Amino acid sequence: MRTVSAERYTFEFRPDVEPVLRVKPGEVVRFETSPAPAERLFAAGDGWLDALDTRRINAVTGPVYIEGVEPGDAVSVEVLEIETLDWGWNANIPGFGMLSDNVRQPLLRRLPIRDGLVWVNEALSVPVEPMIGCLGLAPARGATSTLAPPFPWAGNYDLKQIRPGSTILFPAQVRGGLFSLGDLHAAMGDGEATSVSIECAGAATVRLGMRKGLDLQMPRIETPERLYTIGLAERGNYPSARRHASDQMFNYLTEERRLTPEDAYILFSAAVDLSFGGPAGAVVLAGVPLDALAARDAIGETEGRRA
Repeated sequence: MRTVSAERYTFEFRPDVEPVLRVKPGEVVRFETSPAPAERLFAAGDGWLDALDTRRINAVTGPVYIEGVEPGDAVSVEVLEIETLDWGWNANIPGFGMLSDNVRQPLLRRLPIRDGLVWVNEALSVPVEPMIGCLGLAPARGATSTLAPPFPWAGNYDLKQIRPGSTILFPAQVRGGLFSLGDLHAAMGDGEATSVSIECAGAATVRLGMRKGLDLQMPRIETPERLYTIGLAERGNYPSARRHASDQMFNYLTEERRLTPEDAYILFSAAVDLSFGGPAGAVVLAGVPLDALAARDAIGETEGRRA
């Protein structure tokens, strides 16, 4: 297993930077993530708001070059493990997040993580359910922020589904893909309603792969139970993102799973769920249970053998 040190962090996805590591498809890489942006706030004490620069808070580690990847391919990122440090943090930044006005004072709190729990106080805790908030590939040109907005190739998606056991696919924009990840969360509610979760640093171990010629337009998440398509729109435009995610799923069912439009429509009505992603843009997931398609796949395999 290869390791990328937390010291190799940045706040942009860029195509014009030297990769910190080169790997072959199928290699496992452990990405350490840096606590430095949060530690800087705590070091500022009561002046932490003055020290806050939101453009330099969402650090990602990388990038890693994947041999053989070309534009028009998909890079697969299988999340194997996420480790957290023994502390995380949460904040209320005035004017930032949906519930900011409900808390009268600015808030910055360090939260202990022990025994599989995040401790809000001595009597209140939540389970550690780690996930990756920000990840992806370099754009074809220019720079993509690690804060907002998310794009098809990379960004701050804040999706609970990007956790151990899941694989996320990205459309490659440049040779080698140039993959980075960061913004680990120890726990987060769907949609990250306050715009800040239990933020933490630690390490994420992933297997980087390639699906040659899978010319995706948008990222996609695969889990053992479900496949998710992702819809994106400008911040606040959830109707547009909802339609975008739905169109992506409909295209997957008809073009890749070969359902008729009528059958895809009925399956969508019965089994496809829509859910929110994070607030950096309007992010919506459409998820279909794979067992709904399993019987059809089995019939197709049987007919193929008979032919």
